Amino acid sequence: MTEQRFSLKGGRDFDLHCVLWLPEGKPKAVIQVIHGMTEHIGRYADFAAFMTENSIAVAGFDLRGHGVNPGDSHCASFGEKGWQYSLEDMHCFAKHLDSTLADVPRFMLGFSLGSFLLREYINVYNDKIAGAVIMGTGHQPGAVLSAMVAIVNGQVKKAGIDGTTPLVQKLSFDTYNSKFKPNRTTADWLCADNSELDKYIADPLCRESISAGLFRDLLMAMKGTGSATAYENVDKTVPVMLISGSDDPVGDMGKGVSAVAKAMEKAGIQDKTTLLITGARHDLLHEYAGGQAQSAMTDILQWIEKRI
Repeated sequence: MTEQRFSLKGGRDFDLHCVLWLPEGKPKAVIQVIHGMTEHIGRYADFAAFMTENSIAVAGFDLRGHGVNPGDSHCASFGEKGWQYSLEDMHCFAKHLDSTLADVPRFMLGFSLGSFLLREYINVYNDKIAGAVIMGTGHQPGAVLSAMVAIVNGQVKKAGIDGTTPLVQKLSFDTYNSKFKPNRTTADWLCADNSELDKYIADPLCRESISAGLFRDLLMAMKGTGSATAYENVDKTVPVMLISGSDDPVGDMGKGVSAVAKAMEKAGIQDKTTLLITGARHDLLHEYAGGQAQSAMTDILQWIEKRI
């Protein structure tokens, strides 16, 4: 595997810090990864190693307010209009991959925060992608989300777009973590693999919290991707894979993932696969101890190979 790191202009001339992992020889496909909240693209190196061994390239960049990007090193934030700009960043990066890896089928994989970005992205942009892998996603009723947005609006006024408050943390991460009491850490909901969880907590490029503005952006995106028009403009011939852990609180232990699958079916998406990995929590690709990460990577690989 060869690793290439480079910078690229994203939406509104924002500097994207990118990485491309290449196999030996020409890749038979490339996966554009949109990473999760508070983490960074470097955490996908093991996933890339697995895929490149099977002649599939992997690429991505650090989202705004994440990884090596400027901002509070403890609090992840997209900034003003950051959600829209992040969609533009994804599109700029997609065009770069399509140019540099001409004639190589491009798949997109969005995890957690990235899953909601990807669900909105495929309804806005028509990139002719070979398939979308939506991992660690979920669904909540619109009325619940509207009530939460109203509360978080107050926290934005209190702390600003880029600031956070104890209530923001309670409504976001703490709510998920409470499902796994007694807690060893503040992030037990991420994965049951303690070794990988400790690496995540100690990673200096992973933020500890999220801003009130980013939480509001996510809630609004969850509301939008759960609406009746969420897949109105999606190319219904693009294959979609929904994959999550059976114990993922973001997906309501599978119930939310099933709700997304039903909405996609109703919208007419022709090729849809839903898979829950038994015993895995939210951070599916880092559940090594129980073998779920290996299983998930194999499932994703096989799904992609059938659609190349």
